[in-house]
Amino acid sequence: MKKVKLNISIYDYNNYREFLEDAYKDLHEQEPRFSYRFLQKKAGYSANSNHFWQIITGRVPLSQQAAQRFARALNLNARETQFLTTLAGMNQVRTDADRNQYMEQLKQFSAYKKRKNAGQLRYEYYSEWFLPPLRELVNLQNFREDADWIANKLVPHITPRQARDGIKKLLDLGFLTRDERGYLKQTEPMIGSTRDRRDVDPVQVLAVRNFHRFMIKMGMESIENIPQKHRFVVGTTMSVSYNQREEIRNLTQEFMDQVEKIIVRDEPVETVCRLNVQLFPLVTVNDEALKAIEKSDD
Repeated sequence: MKKVKLNISIYDYNNYREFLEDAYKDLHEQEPRFSYRFLQKKAGYSANSNHFWQIITGRVPLSQQAAQRFARALNLNARETQFLTTLAGMNQVRTDADRNQYMEQLKQFSAYKKRKNAGQLRYEYYSEWFLPPLRELVNLQNFREDADWIANKLVPHITPRQARDGIKKLLDLGFLTRDERGYLKQTEPMIGSTRDRRDVDPVQVLAVRNFHRFMIKMGMESIENIPQKHRFVVGTTMSVSYNQREEIRNLTQEFMDQVEKIIVRDEPVETVCRLNVQLFPLVTVNDEALKAIEKSDD
């Protein structure tokens, strides 16, 4: 069997299963005899074992020992092996607090940090609550690229230094740019969509969840901090069938789709605001009944 070397880099990945699957495909394309059986044996498992397949399909987790074994089989160096075990930890822990801790460890890998894949960009974009509002602020007709003006315009207020650093970060991340006259402008009219909640990139999902958490807290605080004429807070507690609940959920998504169409309409921009929508159970949920409904919708 000829010697093969990976053409892909682990630092381009936010999901260890995707990396392992792509790594196998890469080596198998170079050398067809590099099979699951060969990889298993090279990693120190029985050639007849299906452990690798179970890992990449999510049927079993990737233990630290298994990560080191497959890293050797794929000829990863010590630093890449450490990255793989850290990435697996981030992908497999149960709480966002733990995921954020692992994410901070991943950011210490310079090769990963330089890549700036979509998940990383979103994580940095949502790392400070004021970055998305600041990005929207540049659309105001009376916007001034003045740190003091920006700091006092945002609610709650930020510091002038945060305003300056925020603009620099948005430019570095590519969410803002400058036009031919040097004025700030958005690179895209919208960042993502409300349908991004279906995203499977674990770093991107974590970024959005972190931001949702902070915005829900700000929504709560707005009840006391923002005059009623400038906010709209409504809600209802209901007893419904699972079918009705799914109908309400779908209707809410359709509403958010319409909101996005309104947002991108070409009209003078006069304000920046946040719209939160939450629908959650207040009793234990019958997962089997939900699965039956989802299956009937397919």
